[in-house]
Amino acid sequence: MKDKLTWELQAYGSPADDIIASVEESMTFKFSGVGMVIASYLSDAQEMLERDNKNASRQYINIAKMLMMHYDLGFKRA
Repeated sequence: MKDKLTWELQAYGSPADDIIASVEESMTFKFSGVGMVIASYLSDAQEMLERDNKNASRQYINIAKMLMMHYDLGFKRA
């Protein structure tokens, strides 16, 4: 499990389970759904690019992709 955690920290900045729990507790998720949460992460990624923080931008994009797969929004893992 350590390898999975190491990968998640590199890819997302936090463990995936923690991100999902945080998302599901958020008001955005409760009132607007996962699509709006994903859109927010992508907006944050754009903001990080403007601030020249490519690593944070990459992590936000990875989180958005992970959420799309987790909530089965039509994306299938290879």
